[in-house]
Amino acid sequence: MKRRLCLLSSFVASSCLYANEIQLLDEIVTVGTKSEKSVEDQTTHVEVITSETIENSGASNLSEVLNAAPWLYVAPSGKTISIRGMGHSDTLLLIDGKRVNGEFSKTYELERIASGMIERIEILKGSSALLYGSDAMGGVINIITKKPSTETVSGNISMVGGSDKAGADLFVSGKEEKLSYSLYANYLNRDAYTKSKTTDVKVMQSSTEKSPSALSGASTSSFGKLRSALKDSYGISNDYTDNLETKNVGASLAYAFSDFFTAYVEGSFLDEQKDGLYVSDTYATHYKNGSNTIMAKYIPAHQYDDNQRFNLATGFDYAPSDSLHVTYNLAYSKYEKDRKVYTPLWSELGYSSLEASLSSLNISTLEYLTNDAQLTWTINEQNRIVTGAEHRIHNVTSTAYDVDDRTYTGAFIQHETTPFEKLHVVYGVRYDSTSTDEEETSLSIGATYDLLENVKLRASYAQGFRSPDDRELYVDQTNPNGKKMLGATVIDTSVGKTSTYDLKSETSDTTEVGFVAHGEGWILDVAAFDTKIDDRISQVSYTNYNTFENISDSEIKGVETTFDVGLSETVWMQLGYTYQDAKNKTDATKLSDVPERIASISLSYKPIKNLEFRTTTKYVGEQRGTDDEQVGGFSVTNVKVIAKEVFYHTDLFAGIDNIFQKETPEYLGLLPEAAYYVGFNYKF
Repeated sequence: MKRRLCLLSSFVASSCLYANEIQLLDEIVTVGTKSEKSVEDQTTHVEVITSETIENSGASNLSEVLNAAPWLYVAPSGKTISIRGMGHSDTLLLIDGKRVNGEFSKTYELERIASGMIERIEILKGSSALLYGSDAMGGVINIITKKPSTETVSGNISMVGGSDKAGADLFVSGKEEKLSYSLYANYLNRDAYTKSKTTDVKVMQSSTEKSPSALSGASTSSFGKLRSALKDSYGISNDYTDNLETKNVGASLAYAFSDFFTAYVEGSFLDEQKDGLYVSDTYATHYKNGSNTIMAKYIPAHQYDDNQRFNLATGFDYAPSDSLHVTYNLAYSKYEKDRKVYTPLWSELGYSSLEASLSSLNISTLEYLTNDAQLTWTINEQNRIVTGAEHRIHNVTSTAYDVDDRTYTGAFIQHETTPFEKLHVVYGVRYDSTSTDEEETSLSIGATYDLLENVKLRASYAQGFRSPDDRELYVDQTNPNGKKMLGATVIDTSVGKTSTYDLKSETSDTTEVGFVAHGEGWILDVAAFDTKIDDRISQVSYTNYNTFENISDSEIKGVETTFDVGLSETVWMQLGYTYQDAKNKTDATKLSDVPERIASISLSYKPIKNLEFRTTTKYVGEQRGTDDEQVGGFSVTNVKVIAKEVFYHTDLFAGIDNIFQKETPEYLGLLPEAAYYVGFNYKF
């Protein structure tokens, strides 16, 4: 009842406001078929976040942009995303159609991508292994970066500052005869969201958790020293988000050798510094009991990350006629990670210095080389063939594991056809193989049918898969929470893992039906989906270590709808609702970390031409935690005001996120309460 009242009060409080622009049905995208096609004609569900939405959002990074979307779930920590109940490991992140490479666990990327470099975002919901291979079982997020304009010189400068962040963006582009160029730079400094927390320390003695004061043993023994040095509890300033400083810079050049042949080269560099104080589940002391290290639990720990990424890509676009289009891309990515964890209780745990208490060391270099080519042949207005191939090489050198040249190879062919005037069909097949002797064949078919002039039906069936990643197969390290993390192929008898596990690929079958209807001033989009997952890869926790196994067959089914409507000439409203039923079919339990419901109300009010008020209220329903605990739902309301062309090509904006200061469950990561920001965007 309280949740309903909160949603109602948020709606009333924002009855003259809004958050996201209505999406035009004729928006041209490429993510759904790898060929240019309007959103309305996609046989799978595609959403677009436009440049205007991003510019006026006040968002500093991709996480904040996506969190405003009514049909996506971004965890309050800002690190992970879920599309239709599928986790971040099953969601493929692309920048200009190229895979984003980074963390072993595929987290943090949402916070690293600056909003200032983004032109727009195309989001494909549901499996798309046909076009993208592994990792796209849940969907694809394709970030389209700003490109050189046709003007001589143009660009924008924007700055934002607030209660917890400060950032600046620069974008410049131009064209000199046949040469186009662009440059972007971004800086973001975000403070951690911190709250006081009390941690009750425990020490393992005789396989039992004991408070330090309850440890037995002589005062000169290891347990006696811990008893005298450690308190039973400590008050700390726990960081629920990290202190974060990111710097992004990138540039691109494109040269049109002729009307039908263009080549490009582009590069980018990311530097990231982050740190956070938290409570570690397990931390090794400097003391031993016989030959075994004495372990402490719930110890304050401070994690430091120093990460860099360098990307370089080149390729060409060849279109000798209206019917033939060939593209080729060669991309290299190098990601260097330096993670260290220390404890401020280093002296109490028997260490001689802070540096001596080092835990969870991760110094890694990950290199990726990707070749991909695509040919599009438009036979006639009713038939188009799209075919392509991809070859990827991964090389990892790390304190966590070492893998030389793991390869992925795939090829696909797709046919788009309009056999009847109102019926459009897309179908295809893909084959993938890896150097770990895995082979997968994926099929896909979809269709749209013009039932009425303003009603289009949509249906599709797609197979998907996700190959076990390097971390799941080979990792051998202590994680930041102090527990051993061991890949399926790793043996470590010291913690009780005495055998390897034959980890298989996840596979899925997704069926979707829906329709889109529109009239003068309104759009209604409804979809029902059902995804069956075999051999789901999950992290499994044992007493002394975590590992990865195929533990279950799962099913996620649900329905989602969005309704955009103009209530008047000055007021627009968007409603969104998603219901998800996610079950482990093996033991008939709920899947963890999947909200049962997501609902949103967004409004926009423009009292005069250049002034707009907006609000979004988003409700995330209850979900199950990893230990099968019930995690409560929460709602958050954000408000914004945008004043365009206040003076000479400059827009001003301001806003407050979580204006009603609602708390989120600690399990999910807490959100700052009533975080304000102000900023400007100058275009030249």
